[in-house]
Amino acid sequence: MTSYFDELGITATQKKKIVDVDLDAFMNPTSASQHSNSVETNVQQLIQTANFFNQFREQMQTEGNIAQEEFLDNLVSQLLEESQNDIKGPPPASKRFINALPNVRVLNDDDTCIICKDNLMQSSNAVTRMPCGHLFDKECIIPWLELHNTCPMCRYQVETEEKVKEEEEEERQGWMYG
Repeated sequence: MTSYFDELGITATQKKKIVDVDLDAFMNPTSASQHSNSVETNVQQLIQTANFFNQFREQMQTEGNIAQEEFLDNLVSQLLEESQNDIKGPPPASKRFINALPNVRVLNDDDTCIICKDNLMQSSNAVTRMPCGHLFDKECIIPWLELHNTCPMCRYQVETEEKVKEEEEEERQGWMYG
């Protein structure tokens, strides 16, 4: 018995996969076990990241949003500093802080998520406000906070797991000694 497609002589077409080398390399980082610490690899990754952000900057210049340009400049500056200082950057925010992020319902018509550029009023995602006052889609800010304990806009620092552990240890010692 032949299939419907065979009877009508229809052949399956496959979509061509669009490959963006810079974006693919940026979005698929290697795991720590696969990562070699050679200077060449780090330089190559830095060049790929810089190319990605340069393309992003060119796209933003056509749209002309000053806040987004400022965000990108801050992000590129931080990445360059981290690569030059051989520092891993700020530690991740604590799980307690991430879980306690408030949902915001009162928004202005022109509020946008600086990360994804979506209008927050029209977004189907939950919106949250950082302690510094900046608004983000929760889908955008949570991955950032899992890597950094700072606001991506102004670098306001929030609590880290280390700080939470210190507080718990002080609490435990205070209870023990009265």
